[in-house]
Amino acid sequence: MKNDLISIAMGCAQSTEGIIHSSEPGAAAPIFAPSNVINIPVIPGWDGVPLSTQNVVVEIELTATWGGTKSSFEVLTHAITAQASAGYKLSAVFLPVFTDGKQKGQPVDGRAVGFRSFLGRAMCIFQNDRNYLNLSKDTMFLQAPMTITAGMMSSTVQEVSGYQGLYGQLQHAGTQGYSLSCVIDEPNARCSGWASQETSVHMICQKPTGVAVPPVSQYVIINCTIEKKIHFSRRSASMPNLKNMLTAYVTQGHKISSVYNPPTVSTTGFTTTETQCHIVMEKTPVNYYFVVCDIPFIVKMRFGGARDVDHSQYLTYITAYSSNGWELAGLIDMPDMQFEGIGSFSSTVKMIFQAPAFGGGAGGNMGPPGP
Repeated sequence: MKNDLISIAMGCAQSTEGIIHSSEPGAAAPIFAPSNVINIPVIPGWDGVPLSTQNVVVEIELTATWGGTKSSFEVLTHAITAQASAGYKLSAVFLPVFTDGKQKGQPVDGRAVGFRSFLGRAMCIFQNDRNYLNLSKDTMFLQAPMTITAGMMSSTVQEVSGYQGLYGQLQHAGTQGYSLSCVIDEPNARCSGWASQETSVHMICQKPTGVAVPPVSQYVIINCTIEKKIHFSRRSASMPNLKNMLTAYVTQGHKISSVYNPPTVSTTGFTTTETQCHIVMEKTPVNYYFVVCDIPFIVKMRFGGARDVDHSQYLTYITAYSSNGWELAGLIDMPDMQFEGIGSFSSTVKMIFQAPAFGGGAGGNMGPPGP
């Protein structure tokens, strides 16, 4: 599948029951040990004002039915609106899911709570807005159906349709001054026909309350493929074109609004597949700098099928970067996996940070070159 542009709007989100676990406001930043120093690029011309973050764990109940799996996002919308009233916008939701095997599509982090129910955990990451510090946010929840169609010749091949309705509504929200904060793929695939399933995708758009902001003039969705390879005892994944593609846009007056990784899969070789990753770029009057970080996270298997994700390492990076003026632009759950011993395995979350090029700077990649 070629890297390409995807044609560029969605209705009100339906909402769930669950539990919210939030970090305490004003909690002390983590202490970085000398053996775990994080080298953070200095933003050229940075005004020295840090960004603050809030991390909220949301538990979403998934229930198996004859027609598939149903879930509700009400608990997530409650968390978003609560943080918005405190001046924080949603930067990303980390909801890793299995991409292969019998558990395909099921959240990695969670536990069974009944014969047909599973409680999945999602990490919601909020940041304050550089241009409107401590101002509450108005939030628009949008939703669109997406159809997943299985391949005729291979169970690993999947096609996804419905992008036009999804991104068309985004343009409409932009005309009202709402900027995209996050795209969330709901883990609730349900049968919609022979060899096909339907799921819901949510968009969260926000703007400062009581402030006249100009409409978002243009969104561009670029597709950067994720390449996955199966090895003897592990799976690897990479995005070799990501940094070059981002550089081409951020140096021409664009910033990253969000990242969406739909479950599209195509076979490219005997042991290789690729999937799409949509990066939503928003037109801005200034260029942007960016940094890409690959951070592992550990998953531990518990008795009774429960699984726990250790979020500490990548959250430490987010805190460190935001303290130095970097905005979290998006998270990508990479489809890699490596066993780390009995009852545990690791995977990778790819994080993209960005910051405006102050004083008319050129923008571009502030991290190491290459994939």
